[in-house]
Amino acid sequence: MRYMYKPTIITCIVTCFVCACFFFACSKKADQVSSPANFVPPGITTDNVTYTNYVSIILKNNCSTCHGLDGSAAHYWYNNATYDNAVLNGRRIMETIVENSMPPVPRKPFSEDDKALLIAWIDRGSPE
Repeated sequence: MRYMYKPTIITCIVTCFVCACFFFACSKKADQVSSPANFVPPGITTDNVTYTNYVSIILKNNCSTCHGLDGSAAHYWYNNATYDNAVLNGRRIMETIVENSMPPVPRKPFSEDDKALLIAWIDRGSPE
């Protein structure tokens, strides 16, 4: 007579644990992404917004993950973190943010204050 494998309680517990790890590791946790209400530093207004005091920070903190070196979306626009690159692509960047097509879910869209600063930066001639 052949030996039949009988699962033990330990085998069952280990199997359940491994399955639970895979389930929770692969589940989407969009509601756990937290962002501040806006990214506007104190004292920055539509009258004094520049690349240095606001735009560079926004691009670095919100765009470089996907649009930076080895990012999944670098082929759409590559953020090399320079003023010239921001000026060259500024209008397109601003439009995608204002239209809420960027950033993608689960990231929270930019606030109206952030959008107003990006528009003001472009309208003021993209000061450095």
